[in-house]
Amino acid sequence: MKDVFLVHIRLPEVFTTTLWSLVPKQRERINKLLEERVVLNYSLDMERKNVWAFIEARSENELMDILATFPIIKYVRIDIHELAFYDSAPVGLPDLIMN
Repeated sequence: MKDVFLVHIRLPEVFTTTLWSLVPKQRERINKLLEERVVLNYSLDMERKNVWAFIEARSENELMDILATFPIIKYVRIDIHELAFYDSAPVGLPDLIMN
């Protein structure tokens, strides 16, 4: 059974050119993990200092393996919180209107 973890990623105060160059690769990786439903949610604050990700994994070790694939991982600080539960609003198709 998989658990959901809240990962708080703290970005550096100053972005180097190296870090900026990794942003597109990071977005590609996140998009792939979102499609695979490994990452359930991914958010960046307006100050671009904090990222929050809800990630589904079997263990903290598996979570660390997932995080290790993030291109920006060497440049950020991470706090991990295992959640007791994760609820979200249902996502579905809009109602069909038959004219």
